[in-house]
Amino acid sequence: MKAARADGALLAGVCAGIARVFDWNAWVLRALFVIFLLIKTLWAIAAYAALAMVFYLLERDRPGHPKSGRELVSPELAGRGRRISDLEKRFEELERRP
Repeated sequence: MKAARADGALLAGVCAGIARVFDWNAWVLRALFVIFLLIKTLWAIAAYAALAMVFYLLERDRPGHPKSGRELVSPELAGRGRRISDLEKRFEELERRP
């Protein structure tokens, strides 16, 4: 299972994800997590692992994610995709010409 890092993630993106959801500072959450890690090591590791899995599953089910099975259906993006594929075909034709 290979997961892409979330924006602003240092390890698994748990603190960055929580900070993004609640509009908090990620570095403050990271500092609090380190304190929690020093006080209750096993609980901190278990909580971080559980939250990492939750964030991974939520991110995977989000529309537009490569593994979600759902694609963006914006007309603007669909039009851009068609234009890009047309340009790719033209370049391939130009490369085949002697």
